Amino acid sequence: MSNLRELYRKILREIFFCNNCSSCSEILDREGFICQKCLTRLLKESYLKNTGNFFYIYYYDETIRELIADYKLRNRKALGKDLAFLISKAFKKLIEQENIDVIIPVPINRKRLKERGFNQVEYILDILKIKYYRIERIKNTKHMHSMENYDERKKNVEFAFSSNLKLSNKKILLVDDIVTSGATVESIIKEIKKTNKNTDIKVFSIAISRKFIAK
Repeated sequence: MSNLRELYRKILREIFFCNNCSSCSEILDREGFICQKCLTRLLKESYLKNTGNFFYIYYYDETIRELIADYKLRNRKALGKDLAFLISKAFKKLIEQENIDVIIPVPINRKRLKERGFNQVEYILDILKIKYYRIERIKNTKHMHSMENYDERKKNVEFAFSSNLKLSNKKILLVDDIVTSGATVESIIKEIKKTNKNTDIKVFSIAISRKFIAK
């Protein structure tokens, strides 16, 4: 009976939804939106890397760019489960090795939350059963990908965040899906440090831009 239900689900998915891998565009051979071949390849690459206080798993190249775009912009929320699986080991290792006290996902503004229906970072943390604290995004910023210039991006997120968390003397981990210019997390760090002393703040992202590393 379970095999029959699985067959029905597969047939309905093929009829009503796109049934192609978000990575290679081949027909899917498993649940989720990443085929087994791509999942295996991505898992081999899923080790912790860092540049200074920025930690990440992947470079923000074409494959990861499409995965994250499908996840948060193209109605493939179920990709969150695969992404959580891919980062789980390295992410939990980071929390342990850095003795993290507080985890804060980068918030999205209310308008985008209403459009998307979920915060893509919080959803992954929920899947991983990781406790986190929220700060508020109080400014409806423009999409960062529409701006190439770092100064534009910095101005876009200036005064965009508000926090009333008591975080003095804490080791904090900010979590985002991608870091391209670093302007967003830098704005959050500035906001946190305004009212909290002696904070040790690190950043984790699923992917990071090679341009950010090279700067």
